[in-house]
Amino acid sequence: ATGLPTRTEQSDLELALYSGHGDFPRIIYTPGGIQDLFYLTQRAFNLADKYQIPVFILTDEYLMDSYYNTAEFDLSKAKIKKYINKTKKNYQRYQLTKNGISDRGIPGWGEGLVLVDSDEHDEYGRITEDLNLRTKMVEKRLKKLEEIKKDEIAPELIGNQEYEILVVGWGSTYHIIKEALESLKENKVSFLHFKQVYPLPSIAENYLKKAKKVIVVENNATSQFSKLLKLFANTEVEHKILKYNGLPFYVDELIGELEKAI
Repeated sequence: ATGLPTRTEQSDLELALYSGHGDFPRIIYTPGGIQDLFYLTQRAFNLADKYQIPVFILTDEYLMDSYYNTAEFDLSKAKIKKYINKTKKNYQRYQLTKNGISDRGIPGWGEGLVLVDSDEHDEYGRITEDLNLRTKMVEKRLKKLEEIKKDEIAPELIGNQEYEILVVGWGSTYHIIKEALESLKENKVSFLHFKQVYPLPSIAENYLKKAKKVIVVENNATSQFSKLLKLFANTEVEHKILKYNGLPFYVDELIGELEKAI
């Protein structure tokens, strides 16, 4: 939502992270290129089904208008997984479970009656305003977060493992940052790219704490990803390179900004 329909920005991260009716888990993917778009879309459908949650894929005009030669897609890595179960008698659509995930049945397959409701509900799917049950259902949904973390995608580190300065990016800035750093040829500088920004991968904090300086590059005015890193990785970003005039970063432009920051 840039207010410039034919321009680009990375300004909807916080919208995807915080919008919703009440507290519930979610996954946010931020593809960096065409290969990511293909594989993350398939993964998003599978995990939305597996965990019964919304999965967001954040793109922008720059990425969606990009085109280039790419390797052939490996369809064996994009298999559709089914998470629908045949119901039994006394089926409970929202059964309280240890991991927060209830069996998902559909009407007409099995002996159970399938009741679903978007209001708060009991285990059978009937609307309820029972306060204790409400608490249990909220906690049930939040339990999924620990399971979701088992399917997290670690960020990609590009460059020297023994870095002093870490440039951080997410989504469509991938190729721009990568090319800029290749041109700079600074051995002490490495690049950490996130294609999953929430839940923030557990290894992220280790990468960030290792750096003497962290530089975040993103296409928005308030450095939304920096705020996410502070909240979930206890990392204060020292330097932010931001652009929010509706255009993507240019490689030469980014090289100049990185030279100042380094």
